[in-house]
Amino acid sequence: MRSEFDPGAKERELRAESSSWETSVVVDAEPGDIPVVDISAYVESGSEADLATVAALVNDACETVGFFQLIGHTVQTDLIDSTFDAVRAFHDLPVDEKQQIAMDGADWPLGGVGYLGLRSRKLPSRDRGNLNEAFLIKGQEGIGVDDNQWLADDVLPGFRTTVETYASAVNELALRLLPIYATALGLDPSFFSDAFRDPTWRLRMTHYPPDQFGADDNPGAGAEYGIAPHVDTTFFTLLLQDGPGLTIYSHPRDEWITAPVVEGAYVVNSGELLKHWTNDRYLSVRHFANNDAHVSRYSIPFFYNATASHPMECLPTCCSDDNPPKYPPISYGESQAVAQGE
Repeated sequence: MRSEFDPGAKERELRAESSSWETSVVVDAEPGDIPVVDISAYVESGSEADLATVAALVNDACETVGFFQLIGHTVQTDLIDSTFDAVRAFHDLPVDEKQQIAMDGADWPLGGVGYLGLRSRKLPSRDRGNLNEAFLIKGQEGIGVDDNQWLADDVLPGFRTTVETYASAVNELALRLLPIYATALGLDPSFFSDAFRDPTWRLRMTHYPPDQFGADDNPGAGAEYGIAPHVDTTFFTLLLQDGPGLTIYSHPRDEWITAPVVEGAYVVNSGELLKHWTNDRYLSVRHFANNDAHVSRYSIPFFYNATASHPMECLPTCCSDDNPPKYPPISYGESQAVAQGE
């Protein structure tokens, strides 16, 4: 059955909704507001008992908060450090150098990859520019790393090698998390294997310049954001950040809270496609980012989705006669991600 989902309408709906969010009051997160999930025991043992334990924590986080801090993962600290170093080196280049691989240029056939300059009005698309610059690569059915835009190695020696190594490592981590999500949802641990046989992913390496907002220039007063309030389109997102700036909407507290920085941890959140797939059982939480510090902030989100053509039909454990599916089957390739230019 073909999906009746209208990606353009969904994108317009999300954009209109986000413009109505009141973001002027933000408070610090309190202990427990964003759960910490340690998967080290499961990574080491692979046992059903350890899988069940961590799956219960993930399920609770996704149902109540929509975000959690992931520790005990498989991405090595030295690789994380070298990736941040590479991202900083890229953004230290002159703008003219970075513009050589500008996103959506007429001479590059693949959209949504390359350099996205400061005050861009896309990803997410908004009326005001986002106060960040980013470099993006992606992969999916028929698209590999060679299809992305890259600077010549003599311009930034070792950059591509480091980014490719990191992308491979975080893809492996994402695959390792799938049995946890399946178990959390009451499914066989291998349930998502076919759906993610050729996963769709996007890696964004973002620079937020320092001192973006002063006392009289804040998002609540209508100024630009570091990145505008939005919800992700993803199954889940794995975010690394080197400093504070991420703000999420806490459903339990009914207010905006700042996300603490836990060294070496991934901030993980579910997105619209997992929300749809679970029939609204899992949250897709609004969030934004700013940088009020006197130094640059860098973040590296990894957006993860199923195979682009895989139809995501409501999961059997998330619907019943009393709770029928709210959404038609939809693939990533039919989703609002397309309307956003991902």
